[in-house]
Amino acid sequence: MTLLDVNEMFSSDEKCRELLKRLRWPHGVKCPRCKGNAVPLATAKQLFYCDDCAYQFSVTAGTIFNDSHLPLEKWFIATYLICESRKGHSANQMKRELGVSYKTAWYLCHRIRAAMKETERPMLDGTVEMDETYVGGRKRNIGSRGPYGSDKEIVIGIRRRNGELRFFHASDATSATLGKYIRENISEDVDVIVTDEHPAYPTAMGSFRPRHKTIKHADKIYVQGEVHTNTI
Repeated sequence: MTLLDVNEMFSSDEKCRELLKRLRWPHGVKCPRCKGNAVPLATAKQLFYCDDCAYQFSVTAGTIFNDSHLPLEKWFIATYLICESRKGHSANQMKRELGVSYKTAWYLCHRIRAAMKETERPMLDGTVEMDETYVGGRKRNIGSRGPYGSDKEIVIGIRRRNGELRFFHASDATSATLGKYIRENISEDVDVIVTDEHPAYPTAMGSFRPRHKTIKHADKIYVQGEVHTNTI
């Protein structure tokens, strides 16, 4: 497929939305919230309505196109250009090609690359271990960033046991931050998530809480059968 093909096949908002609808819901439109069946509404905005939870949504809800005022035709062209550019595609180049501001071009490139990165990185399942640590600096100014002081950097680690390991440089280790990394990296099909007794974890788990197991390092317990965080 060439750029001319993309421009011809998806030359209107309706054509772009029809493709997104087929890709997203090949077996019928489903509600992003409750996964119930939804029906189209007779509105100019091409909305759908879920009878189960009374939620109104569009085909772009929950996607990189959501809340964007840029036409979908330009989104599709930008996606094609980034995917086909073997040596990278700068925001300045995108600005000239689409006739948009640099800020808009940068935003496009950033969101498309972030989405591509997510698709290349599968969600972790099976038994997953998670831990947080504090790196660097001296042990002083003990404060809100963690037990080792505000001058240390926080690193969060998540690992599928006997599998992939991921590290994240975080701003804090609160339940909100930990929960974000859990949702973005751990599959809904995970068997168990093992952590230490850090008090932020139970709240951070959200819907994963029934599958959360804790190993109590403060009591000098490091292994209880399969419950441990030794590989992370």
